[in-house]
Amino acid sequence: MESTPVPEDAVPVAAPHPVDPPSAGPFFGGPADGSDARPDEAACQARRLMAIPGVFYGGGCSYMACRGLMMSGIEDVLLITHGPVGCAYFSGINGYRGPADAPRPPFIARTFSTHMSESDVIFGGEGKLARAIDEAVERYAPAAIAVCATCPVGLIGDDIGQVAREAEERHGIEVLPLSCEGFKAEPGWLHGGKQILDNWVGRESRGTGAFPIHFMSEACGDDRAREMKELFERIGYDVVCSLMGITTYRDIVRSHEAQLIVLDSGKAIDEVPLLYQRRYGSGFMRVNLTGMGAIAASLREMAAFFGDKVLMRQTEQVIEEEFARIEAERTRWLGEFGGVRAAVFEDIFRSNDFAVLSSELGMDVIMVAQDYETEVYTEEGYTVHVPCALVGGLDARRKEAFGIDAAFVVSRLPGCPELDCPGREFAWLRVQMSRSQVSDLLAELAPDLCFAGIEERFGYDGARIRSEKFLSDERGTDYMGFDGLARYANDVAQARDLSHWLLERPAWWKEQVCDA
Repeated sequence: MESTPVPEDAVPVAAPHPVDPPSAGPFFGGPADGSDARPDEAACQARRLMAIPGVFYGGGCSYMACRGLMMSGIEDVLLITHGPVGCAYFSGINGYRGPADAPRPPFIARTFSTHMSESDVIFGGEGKLARAIDEAVERYAPAAIAVCATCPVGLIGDDIGQVAREAEERHGIEVLPLSCEGFKAEPGWLHGGKQILDNWVGRESRGTGAFPIHFMSEACGDDRAREMKELFERIGYDVVCSLMGITTYRDIVRSHEAQLIVLDSGKAIDEVPLLYQRRYGSGFMRVNLTGMGAIAASLREMAAFFGDKVLMRQTEQVIEEEFARIEAERTRWLGEFGGVRAAVFEDIFRSNDFAVLSSELGMDVIMVAQDYETEVYTEEGYTVHVPCALVGGLDARRKEAFGIDAAFVVSRLPGCPELDCPGREFAWLRVQMSRSQVSDLLAELAPDLCFAGIEERFGYDGARIRSEKFLSDERGTDYMGFDGLARYANDVAQARDLSHWLLERPAWWKEQVCDA
């Protein structure tokens, strides 16, 4: 079998048998060498065997992805969950993400459900849905309504499209039916995106600034939305819309006016921006706005797309101002966390933002990733990036046992192509390992800070910095923007200072054990 080409940044390490570097799988978000090439989707689909809960699944609940990822950030659209109240629980934990003190519609942060019962499942719930829409219009007068269907709706065949059309005629507002039953094979975010484009986008044109963009980011919520909009406006961009972030129906209907769609997400959801591109000719690029190096590189790439010299100069000026503004605080945190060892586990829920931020604070990051390149999924295939600085203490026998003597040196982590840490050169050894080898390596290197998956999958529980905040399903989305590094550093410092409550036994416990 022909081996995979060695990446450009790889240098063999005294070994005649280099390890073939793995490329990304369907949910890895990019090749292991950090390049922009994306895997062939058909090939990725063919490799999937069965969903493995907690490790490898087919994409999750369609309703959750539609209701949560694509629809929940639209401020003036009232969302109705057509289904049992249990499904609506997700609506309650995935509601409005804007600032608490901002003007907002009265229905924001409320959960609306048709609360289907056993009787509705048997005799149909269309009448109950029609009454729910009537009540929503009467009480709240939203700009538009979207109905999100759950599994029972698809099983019994409620015609939510007809109910929506009749409601539109009665009330004269948009009612968008979303057939996103949880069991559907079509991803919910894609179904929601298609329906938005087919029914809402392009209805209005109000004119834009010189450089209109559509900023798509699930992290663009709460204060992050305000910070990122201010940053873009300082450079000269006009943010027309922000699907998946905080936006409005009025923004969506004119989102086709954006000349460039900027997607900041670790999820493989490119199809929605590509729909805009095919239909309206919009440009499209992926960016990463978490981490100093990634932000600077992304902003420069955006300016290069428009090719305007004034925009490029303003971009460089803003980058220079922001770097200077946080330089003193950044230097302080580098002094505190330089040399700390951090271990990151990359699976479907990506943790690369934690790897970026930790590296830029001077930490030595060990990244463990599931190997999705293999034709048959096993529990034994892991791609591990080990900082070269940590390998020097291992003797030749241990290096051979871990396969490190046949590894390549690379200058980038998967999904982390741009890192900015003054005075430091980054280098990792990339090596393929089994699960037991990873466990032994972690025990040998003893990382101080471990993110979700390390303890659960490899049994290492020796981290001295503990926090429930750094979860893989959070993916570091709270740390976007130039101030994100300082927010992350503060959270790590707080975790370090409070970890003794988890790690140290109190005196009364020790005395009790001794007495027993």
